[in-house]
This record gives sequence, C-alpha cells and structure tokens, in this order.
Amino acid sequence: MKFTKNSLYFPLTVFIVMLTMNSCVNSKRLAYFNNIPRDTTVQMQAIPKLFKINKNDLLQITIESLDVQAMAVFNQTSVSTTSTGTLPSAATANASGASSGGSMTGNLVDEKGYITLPLLGIIKAEGLTKEELAEEIKKEFIDKKIVLDPIVTIRVLNYKITILGEVNHPGVIPVPNEKITLPEALGLAGDLTVYGRRDNALLVRMVGNKLVYKRFSLNNDQIFDKDLYYLQNNDLIYIEGNKAKAGLSERSTQTIPIFLSALSLLAVILTLAIRK
Repeated sequence: MKFTKNSLYFPLTVFIVMLTMNSCVNSKRLAYFNNIPRDTTVQMQAIPKLFKINKNDLLQITIESLDVQAMAVFNQTSVSTTSTGTLPSAATANASGASSGGSMTGNLVDEKGYITLPLLGIIKAEGLTKEELAEEIKKEFIDKKIVLDPIVTIRVLNYKITILGEVNHPGVIPVPNEKITLPEALGLAGDLTVYGRRDNALLVRMVGNKLVYKRFSLNNDQIFDKDLYYLQNNDLIYIEGNKAKAGLSERSTQTIPIFLSALSLLAVILTLAIRK
C-alpha cells in the first residue's frame, strides 16, 4: 500500500478535531446571570437585620462615659484592634492566619448563651441583636448607678464565612466590617474554577439550633434574593464540581494510553510514507 502526504491530511484533521471537541466547555454554563436582559434596573431589597448573637461569638464591648475612671475598670479588658474594615481574600487570610483568631481577646458567648462582664456580672446575649444587647448593658449600668450616661458599642470579632469546593482560593474569610455579600465572597475566594457548577451551589446557614440548607444557581438572578445576597456570620458556601471534574482523573487514565497509541500509529504511518 502506498502512502502519500495528502492521504495523511484527513486522519490527522479528524484526530485534531476530536481532541478539540473533547476539551470544549459550554460557555453558557460558565456565565453568570444569564436571564438578566441588557440595561435592566433591579430594585434591591433592604438589607435584612437578621444577625443575632450566637454561642461562641467573640464580642468586643466598649463603654464610653463622662465618668472615665469608672469606665477604665470595664474597658481594660476590651480589645484594641488595628482592623480598617477591609475584607482580606481567602488566600490572604489563610496564609496569615487571620481567620484563626489566635491574637483576639474579648467577651466570648458561652455554651449557655451568656457573657460575663466586669461590674455587671452575667448577662444573656444569645438571640439578641447587637443593638438589643447594647441596650441591655446600658440599662444595667444605669439601674446599678455605675454611670448614668453610658454609650455602648459592640463588635463581633470572629465574624466570618467559609467557602469550599471548586473555587480558586477555598477557605475561611474574616469579615471585620460584619457585612459581606455573596458576590463579594466569591470574588475574595478567587471566583469559581471552570469545573465549578454554577447551577447547583449550596448555602449552609445556622438558624437558632438548626442548620438550613439552600440550593441556588449563579446562572440567573436568584442570588439577588435578600436571603442569599447578604451573607451572615458563619455561613458556608459549597461549590460542587461538575461532571468534567468528577471524570477528569478517570478520563485521564483512559485517554492517555489511547493518545500515546495514536501518536505511535501516526509515527509509523509517517515513517512508511517518508520511505515511500
């Protein structure tokens, strides 16, 4: 049988096309917000004030008053932080250990939901908003006639969210300004990889003593729903891997020998063609 250079073009072309088609990714599956028309205005809902203090929250409680001497006893245990309120990426936080909270001190809400404060004693904190707890502390100061004009400020020092799965920088993201949206969190995690499923992400949220699971899609405008858009303390976002990711290792094991065999066959054909 006589081989010519022209006779090799067709099998080579078919071989290259098959490899290319095998590596293609559907761009629609990677795009966000597919169902939003151009030049659309979306009316955002008000930011929900749903944050309630929970067990194991680390609180920084600062009291200001004209009676500086009385407040010195209380505030000597308060936290001195250098946070500017910026959000570190998951990669930065994990590299620096910022999410570990190792250097932070404050008032830890115990397993029964209480905090212990100088001068005031034990106060119930679990289930209250920061504003409600601040009012309760203020009332205690006034009722016990420690000071009559206290200004109470409360911060949550270990406010954080976690992103796992098919993102470029999975990990724990500290939120020093106690406010973060889902798009911001994904951006801080380096966005999804090409193997992440945009149509079946998972939000895990602690509500009281229960875990709430909510599936959502990034391919449409569902994430602008207020319960998804505004993340809460200790929220977990999980990005599932797609079928391409699940079968990547298996396909590699199967296709590499086939690919090498095909190269060997082409080498033999080329050698025979050159000799002819």
